[in-house]
Amino acid sequence: MSTGGDSTTTAVKRLPPFVNVSFLQRILEENLSDRHVRIDHFDAQLATQPGDNYSSDVFTIVIHYNGSNDIRLVAKVIVDEEMLKNFGESLNTFVKEVNTFRQLLPAFSRIVSGKNAANTTVLFGARCFYATREPLDTIVFEDLKAQGYRMPDRTRGGLDLPHCELIMRKIGLFHAASMVYVATGSYDKQFFAERYSFGMARPGDDERNNPALAMFSKGLDKFLEVSKEWPELKRTIWLKLKALKPDYKRRLLKSLSPEGPNEEVNYRVLNHGDLWTNNMMFRYDDPADDTTVREVMFVDFQLSSYGSPGLDLVYCLHNCPQFEVRENRTEYLLQIYHRSLCEGLSTGGYEQRIPTFADVQQEYERHEFIGIVSGLSMLPIILMERTEGVKLTFENLVNAEDAEKIRDIQYQGKQYRKSVISILERCNAKGLLD
Repeated sequence: MSTGGDSTTTAVKRLPPFVNVSFLQRILEENLSDRHVRIDHFDAQLATQPGDNYSSDVFTIVIHYNGSNDIRLVAKVIVDEEMLKNFGESLNTFVKEVNTFRQLLPAFSRIVSGKNAANTTVLFGARCFYATREPLDTIVFEDLKAQGYRMPDRTRGGLDLPHCELIMRKIGLFHAASMVYVATGSYDKQFFAERYSFGMARPGDDERNNPALAMFSKGLDKFLEVSKEWPELKRTIWLKLKALKPDYKRRLLKSLSPEGPNEEVNYRVLNHGDLWTNNMMFRYDDPADDTTVREVMFVDFQLSSYGSPGLDLVYCLHNCPQFEVRENRTEYLLQIYHRSLCEGLSTGGYEQRIPTFADVQQEYERHEFIGIVSGLSMLPIILMERTEGVKLTFENLVNAEDAEKIRDIQYQGKQYRKSVISILERCNAKGLLD
């Protein structure tokens, strides 16, 4: 939808009125070498589909300025709904994400790009152009789509092996950079401890004040309801899940929470915190051919936390891969991660003990209960095909009138049933349902 002057898009989700010519001109003047900016007009449209982003509206903005120049930006504006705003405020998501994009990502990039073997600059996310809390929490980034990046289609049953290899290499470097960053002491320790000591939930949170925990808690209840008569699900597993109900909320909160400063882990990293398909963008040699994938960038650092790398690894390797990759290549992907971690630590000049592959495996196992949580609550969403007339929003998943209809569709999908049963059987064999 084209806009001129201070007009706004007429899409279903409207560009907020404060994102106007003067707002955009201020951003360009602060970020471009040309201080004399005259915006001729700008085009704006909603950048995501329902279900792609639950807490924010994301708009693509193409700005035409100074006669013959143009630049593509993305504006991420928090959804103006009380529940989501309160949730974000309680977790300090805006302050955390702005700090991550403005301070940490550039520092992390310098750490692992200095003397790497390929002599290339490693980037973890888009450049942040601007951030404001008034009148709504808004962050403006460069548009990665202009550089050839795009989100993968999450309705294809997950990501193939080449995509997963890229993710493991990149998150390995990200974790390594965070370890070097902390070891060198080049950060505000109090700020780091306060802002990154929790991710999806704070100690003491429950489903009454945390919609993410509410969604996860409902996952077990819904699964027990719909799977009771599944012939392919072992009765012993169903009964163990039912017996798990009284302690499920405590265990899911523990599995999703980073360890405290006095808890022992093999090594600590800054976790992305929500490392699944919708928070990644990929670049391809041939945009029309998914087999030519070459690079990945991460988006949405609202839930980052400092703790065991198992938080990212278990969450990602249960939520992202295709069935065959998850079943047969998890250990291989952890090896890819470990090699990348070691490479990043070496490049960054890390002088402390280098984690072994056994350390990686132990941290993965430490948080493996996340696999159960993902299987019961995340995979139904991820593997759900887009359905006409169904709005897949965060609010609907938690408490809207059509939430039951959505969950019925999600939990009966063939891909989902096949995936979740395999996860539950594996977790049961490891004693995680006891």
